Amino acid sequence: MLLSIRDRTSGWIAYVIVGLLVIPFALFGLYNYVGNGGPQVVATVGDAEITRTQLDQAYQQRQSELRRMLGDQYDPAVFSTDNLRRQVLEQLIDRQALINYARDKRLRASDADVSQAVRSQSMFQVDGSFSTERYQSLLQQNNLTAEAYESQIRRDLSISLLQRAVQSTTFTPEQTVDRLIALQAQQRRLSWATLETADYRDTIEVTDADLQEWYEANRERFREPEQVQLRYLSLSAEAIAPSIEVSASAVRERYDERASGSGEDAARTVRHILAAVPEDADEAAVSSARQTVEAARERIRGGESFAAVAEAVSDDSGSAAQGGSLGVIEQADVADAFAEAAWSLQPGELSEPVRTPFGWHLIEVTDVQVAELPPFEQMRDSIREDIAMERAERRVTEQINTVETLAFENPTTLEPAADAVGIPVESTEWIDAAADGSGVAGDPAVLETAFSDAMLDNRENSDLIEREDGGYAVVRVTDYRSARVRPLDEVREQARTAYLDEKAAAAARADAQRIADAVNAGDSLQSVADGIESAQYTAPTLGGRNDRSLPAGVRERGFRLSGPAGSGDRAGVGRLANGWAAVAVEAVEPGDPSEVGAERRGQLRQTLSELDGEASVQAVVAALRDRADVEIRKSNL
Repeated sequence: MLLSIRDRTSGWIAYVIVGLLVIPFALFGLYNYVGNGGPQVVATVGDAEITRTQLDQAYQQRQSELRRMLGDQYDPAVFSTDNLRRQVLEQLIDRQALINYARDKRLRASDADVSQAVRSQSMFQVDGSFSTERYQSLLQQNNLTAEAYESQIRRDLSISLLQRAVQSTTFTPEQTVDRLIALQAQQRRLSWATLETADYRDTIEVTDADLQEWYEANRERFREPEQVQLRYLSLSAEAIAPSIEVSASAVRERYDERASGSGEDAARTVRHILAAVPEDADEAAVSSARQTVEAARERIRGGESFAAVAEAVSDDSGSAAQGGSLGVIEQADVADAFAEAAWSLQPGELSEPVRTPFGWHLIEVTDVQVAELPPFEQMRDSIREDIAMERAERRVTEQINTVETLAFENPTTLEPAADAVGIPVESTEWIDAAADGSGVAGDPAVLETAFSDAMLDNRENSDLIEREDGGYAVVRVTDYRSARVRPLDEVREQARTAYLDEKAAAAARADAQRIADAVNAGDSLQSVADGIESAQYTAPTLGGRNDRSLPAGVRERGFRLSGPAGSGDRAGVGRLANGWAAVAVEAVEPGDPSEVGAERRGQLRQTLSELDGEASVQAVVAALRDRADVEIRKSNL
């Protein structure tokens, strides 16, 4: 029963509920939740304690989840906060309240349910099947007993049962679905007046006193990060390659080599017979699988067709039904041992038994897709570029040792190293640590080195730096400027432009608001807009809430306003890319529920039921917390 409930609790709403109420317990480190006694208690929920170890591990897991979700955008400084830690603690308290209730009401998952839940977890499976050896090994590696882990699984299943029981009490009537359809498919006839910021710039007067006052209020907008100027040497095969001469005979020789070996790596049509055996199987199982493949090989050599034997013997059910055929494959498509064997065979030739992580294979190549090279004239330039790049890479490899040695022996100058390899010493303008330009000045590894304490303090040559683009560099800081707010005299034009933009936008918004206020007072939008020189009136246009033919700011504001017959404002102000708009609702046309089919209605009903179920679960949790004796020990957090 519990497993069927779990299986039916799917979709995005399930993840919302689980994310809100159930803090997942990672296998690694779980032992500290259920053993390892004596930790500090950060909260109590009734007679149950939440330890600091539990909080630390749940907090770290939440950070890991955020890191996976956000990828490169994850900033530890943003999420390593007391607020996030407190949120995790609140979730642990919610979970414990549910555990206490399930325990008191004797909601307990059966042994069979626990067993099936454990066996279904992929981390305990080998080749798609539960492995007792892997299960015991992973538990032992983490100092975790089977009893402790299965007890935790039992509690999780009990909570799932309780959540499902609450969710199942929700019901969505047809009238609610009709109202949702009417809202979703609603169309509105909107009119608007556009007020572009640019039209107001010339009307703004700015005095030195005004600009000084505005600058003082906005000084942080002109903060400049710490900056450095660099002298550097750059070694790059891409930079050298264009200057390397390649003879016509070398190009022709390379083409002929490719032509003679064009079939060696070509795609092949392959079929196989597999006797599956895990990598960690014992010697008896491995030997038995090999014997199966050897017997199949003898049957084929004795006159039986490969396809018939594959269909009868192979453990690869997908290819067995096709006579063992894998179709046309590239070397990268298969395991290394399989590829090595297949690409050593001639068409029609049988391999010896081949071992891969999947088991033992018998392989036959039925065709080689020999690629025909384009004519020499078409490939001449690309081959010349390839040879030049290869030679440039070799030259760079030779040069970097010289550069690294001389830069170290002459720490305050790059000239000896530059002269030795015949490259120029170059310089940068002022750059900061977030520079996103191209070349050396925008390379993350170079910037990290340049702004290191050692480089800023010593002003000596760096070690050889491997750049992101594959090149190399040696840098030296020649000047440093600490973070500062740039004075007004340096940013006067920039500040003046920002001041005019801000004041012009405020003036445009004020006119838009004046138009909206007049419409809400009973005037027509067109008549009011006609009285404002900068206003550009647009006649009423019918559209839906997702209609991209309407400007985004008009659409978003228009569908938040009241209709003409409503009690709220029917006009308001929306933000546009180039200014502001006064938006008015002229008419509202509800969506027609009768136009929505049964399948779509069912989807909407399910969505509403899930949302109601989520709200009901949250309400139950809140009620359980209110009744429970919850104590948070802030001193232990």
